[in-house]
Amino acid sequence: MPRDTQELERIFNNHQHRGFDGSQLLALLDWKLIARNTLPVAATSLVMDGIPTRTFIRVFIQHGAKSGVGNNFLRFNNDSGSNYTFIDEGGTARTSRAEIDLIDAANNSLGYFYTIDVVNIFGSVKVMKCESLARITSAATAQSFQEIRGTWVNTTANITRVDLISSNSQTFPANSSIAIYGSNF
Repeated sequence: MPRDTQELERIFNNHQHRGFDGSQLLALLDWKLIARNTLPVAATSLVMDGIPTRTFIRVFIQHGAKSGVGNNFLRFNNDSGSNYTFIDEGGTARTSRAEIDLIDAANNSLGYFYTIDVVNIFGSVKVMKCESLARITSAATAQSFQEIRGTWVNTTANITRVDLISSNSQTFPANSSIAIYGSNF
């Protein structure tokens, strides 16, 4: 394993939700599109299944305004057990959750764009960092964003599925999409 990869793995395995920001090192990886999906019609979830195993994955999700007010949840491998923890940029931590709330209880109907970086190492918990930006429709509207860092506490599986789920049965519009890029190892 190349030295840079070993160092990244060591740092991410010791991740404590604060401190190291691997963004610069992750940007140097040779990213390849490994999976994508676009909703043909409105739906309450956007799912990408059959993701090939990669050590590092970068997930891009975009959706327009939803059918109503709700939150946006992220799950891995369709796991809805209490196996997630996350923290927002203000330091408020949530533990033993059934998913990661990507907009941290903003409870709105806005569209969003997400960039999610995940370390996907078998035998280790999966750590992630998500930046979300609201898709406002007027320059007179204040922009909103969230930065969430989280963990899927699963050491026995690699991520092979990513779900974006809308709460309160609200739907994401047709043409909402997910694209997943993987590292070259």
